[in-house]
Amino acid sequence: MYVLGINGGVRAGYQDVTAVLIKDGEVVFAIAEERLNRIKHSAGMLPYLSVIEALRYEGIQMNDVDYIATQGATFGNQYDSILAEFYSYNFGYCPPIRRVHHHLAHAASAYYGSNFDEAIILTMDASGDGIALQKAIGIQGEIEILEQVPRSNSLGIFYSMMTQFCGFVRDTDEYKLMGLAPYGNANQVNLDDVLHLEHNCFRLNPNYVKQYKSGSPQGSRQQAAFNERLINLLGKPRQPHEHLNQYFMNVAAATQIKLNEAVINTVKDLHHKTGFRKLCLAGGVALNCETNRLIAEMDFIEELFVQPASGDDGVSLGAAWIVSQELGVRPKVPHNYCLGKSFSHHEIEAELDLLCVDFKRIEDVAEKAADLVADGKIVGWHQGRDEFGPRALGNRSILANPQLANMKDKLNQKVKFREAFRPFAPSVLAEEANRYFEGKFPESPYMTINYKVLESANLPSITHQDRTARIQTVSEHQNPLYYRFLKALQKNTGMGVCINTSFNRKGEPIVHRPKDAVAAFYGSGMDALLIGNFMLHK
Repeated sequence: MYVLGINGGVRAGYQDVTAVLIKDGEVVFAIAEERLNRIKHSAGMLPYLSVIEALRYEGIQMNDVDYIATQGATFGNQYDSILAEFYSYNFGYCPPIRRVHHHLAHAASAYYGSNFDEAIILTMDASGDGIALQKAIGIQGEIEILEQVPRSNSLGIFYSMMTQFCGFVRDTDEYKLMGLAPYGNANQVNLDDVLHLEHNCFRLNPNYVKQYKSGSPQGSRQQAAFNERLINLLGKPRQPHEHLNQYFMNVAAATQIKLNEAVINTVKDLHHKTGFRKLCLAGGVALNCETNRLIAEMDFIEELFVQPASGDDGVSLGAAWIVSQELGVRPKVPHNYCLGKSFSHHEIEAELDLLCVDFKRIEDVAEKAADLVADGKIVGWHQGRDEFGPRALGNRSILANPQLANMKDKLNQKVKFREAFRPFAPSVLAEEANRYFEGKFPESPYMTINYKVLESANLPSITHQDRTARIQTVSEHQNPLYYRFLKALQKNTGMGVCINTSFNRKGEPIVHRPKDAVAAFYGSGMDALLIGNFMLHK
């Protein structure tokens, strides 16, 4: 049985467009539309190229698909007609469509991806199907919704409008605010009237949020999500081109503290009511790695699973799993989240020939990459299948030596072309992680939780202002080639730790095809590029 999960839509607010193909409960293919069309987030689009790739990967046609699963339980029957027309026109056939609630899809993506039997399921975002936060539990494969919090009381909207106040783009730059927060002093900015906290709940004050009449279009990312009252409280917002001064660092710190406290209060209340000690997280707010670190440290949390594709990209996965479960097919936990397309030796060579670039074949790319990184070079690494979700997990990555003190600035200035305060994440051999990092769980394979960097670790280019790092532990069974690279790097440098940042430049999607990697390589300050068994070198 095939279920095609999709996320997307025909309004500008629908973003992170994806397609996921599930066969008998198992994820066989998953990819974001932006990787293929090269349009970041692909807002306001339905998945087309990603569906083509999913069907092609499995060698099937659209009429082999049993169901299309998607979000939009509250969208009305017209949405079915839009989808049916779109897929009938582009593929000659549209399977039966099953729409599920946005937050139920988020919950399913986290619960069925966790392999937990009993768990709390907390999903948080700006909003979806009118809901901004959902409390649920999973028991023996079934999800029970306990409470839903409406859009008017949204932690996601709170964090997004504060992101925008600090001069970043809402609904896309929230991770910048998270990275900026450790540079600020939260005590210098009082946000109590904006987000009021109580022992087991929170309340977003609607008087600070720009309101829209029912049926009127929502504002774009270029329009303020806040109103004049917030400006009266905090002062003039920062313009994107203006200097980032200490005041806005303080605002970022205060915002992060408020989010931490609100989420922790919610988790405590859920544990008190259910007694469960395992937690699943999804939704855009669940990508806040510092909040996740504090959750992990709570004494009653025994296990924590954060969906790697926690944003709206994961809605397609959750929707497809719900339909599978309802049809009596239990979802299967993916071996890893490298679920997109890989390129054969012939495909890579053909693209490189077409681009008229000089390249040579390498016998052992893991050893070669380790030699280059140990020598202080910055290496583009394009291997295997695309990752699903916003993180590069060792298949579409830029690699560099974290022991070099100047490497963070070099990467930000000459490769990523981004703000100097932005941190970089490390990949580390799973068996070596406790030598350099302190965290509750021995493994964290998806870069979803911050860990403390030990004082004894000499890793200046991945140690953030608050001495944390968003680590990725790498085991041999999850990614054998990347693991071999880290082992080779350990032999060269004494440490099986490497900077792993996504293979893209500022504002661009992560690379997909070899030609995308070549364009990013020659358009930045990388020193070498390894695609499959081929190397390009400057």
